[in-house]
Amino acid sequence: MFSWYRNSALTIVHLSDISDRTSFADSIWIKRGWTLQELLASSKVLFYTQDWSLYRDCTTANHKSDGAILTELHQATGIEELHLKNFIPGVDDARSKLRWASTRHTTRAEDVAYSLFGIFQVSLPIIYGESAPSALGRLLGEILTRSGDVSVLDWVGEASSFHSCFPTSLTPYGTRSWMQPIPSGPSKHNGADLDEGRKLYGALARLSSPRFVAGRLDLPCIVHRVIKVKLLETSSATSDHDYELVASGLAPLRLEPSSRLREGSGASLPYVIVRPWSPKLLDLFTHDDPGSLLDWLGRPFNALLLQSPRHIEYKRIASDCPISARVEGLVSVVNSECRILEIV
Repeated sequence: MFSWYRNSALTIVHLSDISDRTSFADSIWIKRGWTLQELLASSKVLFYTQDWSLYRDCTTANHKSDGAILTELHQATGIEELHLKNFIPGVDDARSKLRWASTRHTTRAEDVAYSLFGIFQVSLPIIYGESAPSALGRLLGEILTRSGDVSVLDWVGEASSFHSCFPTSLTPYGTRSWMQPIPSGPSKHNGADLDEGRKLYGALARLSSPRFVAGRLDLPCIVHRVIKVKLLETSSATSDHDYELVASGLAPLRLEPSSRLREGSGASLPYVIVRPWSPKLLDLFTHDDPGSLLDWLGRPFNALLLQSPRHIEYKRIASDCPISARVEGLVSVVNSECRILEIV
């Protein structure tokens, strides 16, 4: 269907609920799932109001070339004008595409995912009757495998019944993913630090890309083992289980998981805090001068909390707010434990 719109000579959009006194933001067309590809795929579009008058009386041959209409569309959809005029389908910049779709709805629940297949240029079976979390989970797994974009895992809220690392809906993607900027300028590390940094660079380079197959996610990550869990006194009206966690190499952190944790201390605790990793991130740094990599890994990051009773396969524990973690010093950075964990 995406290709049908992409190859069309002209797409005519009848905004049946819009008059000359209202705008795109008031139309259900902006809120429907399937219409996102109509907007993005079509190279030439004309918008008409409920009485079949041209929108804003704009007589331009292509409303996508009109600056005022593009500005309105951007304000109504959150999609940058560059993508409105020249959208390129595919899994690149997946987080932005998921954000554009996060407020849209479909009549059939599964179509929330199916309506995005063309936008992400993926070919997956359409199985009407499967649950919406299953359809969305299959799409997210394909995006993650093909792109290696671990920002797909950066969400808060309810976990999917399909897989613990995916949300139950697109709603959590309405917020932008947060990543620290890459440090610029010359490195301030000494030779010994840089030698350790090259070893860490090599360890990260040897990790394979994220891979989702048969309901299991092989996730490359930097692992911090939880060695203490303490339930905190709380007066929060929304949570009755706030915890302080101490993990190897991290400053103590506080979080509100979606389920209760086992309190205690020692190596027997079944939890780890992880920083998801993608080999593509190394493209931002160099092996010969890994100082900026060391600085970046020392900054706060959004982490995942995983549980594994037998330390064989793991399951994500969702949280009601981002888990912001910070590595304690350069020694902890260079001694990072780099592994691939299997998550269900």
